Amino acid sequence: MDIGDVKEVVAWVNLMPGPGRTPTLHVTGKVTAPTPCHEVLAEFAGLDKSEPPVYRIEVTLREGVDLCPDVLTDKEFRYTERNYAGTAATVEVSSDTDSETAPIRKAR
Repeated sequence: MDIGDVKEVVAWVNLMPGPGRTPTLHVTGKVTAPTPCHEVLAEFAGLDKSEPPVYRIEVTLREGVDLCPDVLTDKEFRYTERNYAGTAATVEVSSDTDSETAPIRKAR
């Protein structure tokens, strides 16, 4: 286990019908942080130029303000994009030191 390890990435587009519902992309996973006090931020990092494109997400660690023991910890992250109309078949989640790719499933 190393700081920045990305693991257990799962991605899906929720296509459930209903009033006011729009397709929503969800991406979840874990990243290894140096302490349990770190916060994980997941942000859109663009599409690569492959065909079909790969949806890229960058996860970053932000240190908490409280004192905390130095213990490697797997922290969960979540990313959501409402009104998703993309054509990406996969998502790549990366940190400064690691990345993991997962298929984007369609949930109905």
